[in-house]
Amino acid sequence: MRNVKNLFGMAVMATALVACSSNDDLASNGNEGNQTGEAYASFRINLPTTSGTRADDPKPGTPSFDEGTAAEYEVKNGTILIFDANTDKFVTSADLGTMNPWTDVKTNGVTTSAIATVKLENVTVGGNYKALVLLNNNVDATTKKVKLPTDAETYAAWSKDASKVDAEKYVSTDGIFMANAPKYESATEDPTTLVKINHVCASPEEAQAKAATVVYVERGLAKVTMENFATEGYKVADGTYKDATVKIENWKLDVTNKSTFPVHQTGTLNTSWGDIWNTPRFYDGTNTVFKRVYWGTDPNYSGVANLTLANCKDAFKMITNAQVDGVAGTPQYCLENTFDLANMMQGQTTRVVFKAKFTPKGFTAAETFYKIGNNTAIWKKADLEKQILAVATTAMNLTSAETADYKVDLDAAANNISGEAGLHMITADNIVYTGSGSSKVPAALAAINTKLGLSEENPTTHKEKVGISTYLNGEAYYIARIKHFNALTPWNPGQAYDSNDKYLGRYGVLRNNWYSLSVNTVSGLGYPEVPEVKPTVPDDENDQYINVEVKILDWAMRKQVIDL
Repeated sequence: MRNVKNLFGMAVMATALVACSSNDDLASNGNEGNQTGEAYASFRINLPTTSGTRADDPKPGTPSFDEGTAAEYEVKNGTILIFDANTDKFVTSADLGTMNPWTDVKTNGVTTSAIATVKLENVTVGGNYKALVLLNNNVDATTKKVKLPTDAETYAAWSKDASKVDAEKYVSTDGIFMANAPKYESATEDPTTLVKINHVCASPEEAQAKAATVVYVERGLAKVTMENFATEGYKVADGTYKDATVKIENWKLDVTNKSTFPVHQTGTLNTSWGDIWNTPRFYDGTNTVFKRVYWGTDPNYSGVANLTLANCKDAFKMITNAQVDGVAGTPQYCLENTFDLANMMQGQTTRVVFKAKFTPKGFTAAETFYKIGNNTAIWKKADLEKQILAVATTAMNLTSAETADYKVDLDAAANNISGEAGLHMITADNIVYTGSGSSKVPAALAAINTKLGLSEENPTTHKEKVGISTYLNGEAYYIARIKHFNALTPWNPGQAYDSNDKYLGRYGVLRNNWYSLSVNTVSGLGYPEVPEVKPTVPDDENDQYINVEVKILDWAMRKQVIDL
């Protein structure tokens, strides 16, 4: 598998909160004593620019940085939440507005900067508080993507309560949600998200005069882009389908999360694996100002619930053939989707589905073709009908004279094999009896399917359906599961996911990461329809069809190559 570069742009926001608590400072402002319940704070918000870019590609799996598009760092509204540093309880919130005008900076990882000074209610000058910034949380005057904490609700409880999130609104790109980014502290400490407020002031003048408290923010979504597909398509170079042409037309994210936490969660990672913050790939060890964290948990990170197909469909969005409609060059966004090693399975892993026109050698473009069971041979309609009739004749023990009374109908309305993409069994509707007396088809139907190598799905034994594959209008579907750390977590066929050190984070999508994919080659035939996920099968299955290069982009960019 070639490497794919993933670049994810992390929105870096510096927030300044200033205050004073000395009586001398209060007197200098003409204030007598402490104004109980009211204080002021100034916020300097710095949004990100390109950081760490270079002419040569970074090591595959490591991020570089890019600010993304203007729409991806646009601020339509801002809110600051204040928590008591001693009790962890919510105290108050304040509106930051749009913080316009913004000033171009474009140095040290900052794209633009703005300053806002706000009045805080229910706080004490000189008090001990921590801050959390939410950007683009307000959908309208009454609707929020994330419900604010209730009075006296702790940050610990609120921040990991997925019910606080309206996931459909959270994933909106009409003002991308941003919040504090967790900061790496040390090998033995959990990252910190809330930022201690250095000063709480009695006047706006004092708030504007004191040193700022800096807050870094990140986007709440993951971003996936696809580079342009080869205009002339991809030629299969070797193997069974040598000289076939594959023209990829569309792509779509699949198995995307339906739930998320209000902010980036890292608190349980150190508990489940004590060495995580002593492992370099999980944090930015090169940054001397703010060390970013490169992993996190989501509401379905662990446990056994999602090892069944029904539960996977409840937890994740699954797409249909018709929904594969994305075009190269247009980004798609999704909620983060991470998991521990026990859940690094295909039913839980966000993937990309490609829709392509597959033209086998000797076929015309957009011509429907077929496969029988697990046999790799490709059939035209007339030849398939002859083959099915030949097998049916044997299964029914027909004489030569009786054979003339039967014909195969792939267009049967009740089981339209020729007109519906996907996997099909032979039914009695597909073998028409035109003679007198009774048809022998019903009694021999099971034998006909068996002789063709077809069988129904068996959930008890985890046996998948094996049918006649109809590639309607030549459409074939390919999948590529998205890697997070990619080459930093190398895997060889036959290996089990038996070590966090080796494999944790190999797959997954993390908030504020940009995964840029490109297709390099196609080496085989895909699926006749969007394939159903396999909840108990590890992500590294040895089916190789498309060779896809994935790049994570400030938004952090990572490079990955996928062979399908």
